[in-house]
Amino acid sequence: MESGTWPEVGVVVCTRGDRPEMIRDTLKGITSQDYPGQVTTVVVFDGGDPDPELASDDPARPVRLVRNERSRGLPAARNSGILAHAGSVEWVAFCDDDDTWLPTKITAQVRAVQKHPDAVFATCGSLIVHDDWTRHIHLEKERVPFADLLDGRQPAMHPSGFLARRSALTGEAVGLFSETIPSGYGEDYEMLLRAARCAPIVHVPEEHLHVRMHAQSHFAGRWDVIAEALQWLLERYPEIKTSRKGYSRLAGQVAFTRVAVGRRSEALRWSMRAFTTDPREIRSYGVAAIALLRLSPTWVVRRMEARGLGAP
Repeated sequence: MESGTWPEVGVVVCTRGDRPEMIRDTLKGITSQDYPGQVTTVVVFDGGDPDPELASDDPARPVRLVRNERSRGLPAARNSGILAHAGSVEWVAFCDDDDTWLPTKITAQVRAVQKHPDAVFATCGSLIVHDDWTRHIHLEKERVPFADLLDGRQPAMHPSGFLARRSALTGEAVGLFSETIPSGYGEDYEMLLRAARCAPIVHVPEEHLHVRMHAQSHFAGRWDVIAEALQWLLERYPEIKTSRKGYSRLAGQVAFTRVAVGRRSEALRWSMRAFTTDPREIRSYGVAAIALLRLSPTWVVRRMEARGLGAP
């Protein structure tokens, strides 16, 4: 790519202001990018007072602070950040306030989308970092179509690796993040589905992102919220039922949320739906084990995360 052809990239980081040390690491990873073009970051505070020490007037890597003036929650905060960027921003990237980019992240993704004129969305490989283990979440594909996402959310396509064409987000092609999905859970997967309907998602298989696994997840243990959001997805995207793998996965997840709050009969019903749709869905076995053997849901979640299966 010749000098002067690097598009301006805007970054959106959403925070509640409750992870001050982590967000400093996040911003360091963004401002340290080796990308030759302009990178402007907007930090959106979703409640709480903005920390003025996070702002920067570096001409090549400025950092601005704004408040989320829309409805509370991550989707609305992301949308506030998208709309806060000027029209000169061609691509918008997202990073959670507890994750970090490697210096090569934006350069690798911009190079990838430049190869596909129809591209509106991109993701990249990541390394999951836990106190006790690390795991490279790999997806050996350079284009991910809508049908693949009906089979289920790909763990490698983490929201801190999202890069989207701003005009697609602010226009009708894709649109902003859903602010109606319950409590914002699964808004990243829902966005991937919408973006892939527009054009296959460009994926950079190599690792350009470190994702922290820690006890400060805002959805940790909120099983009823997760169950409501998963059923919302099933209602809004009936195409998921055409995929045995995709439907059994979501049914297994709903089953897990039900057993986690002691609703064993409901959990077993959802688990049976998952099993009869696709006997390979591992969550149906986990739910049965928890319900019948009274294992700890937390223990099972940790084992699943260590194998890169996600949770619930």
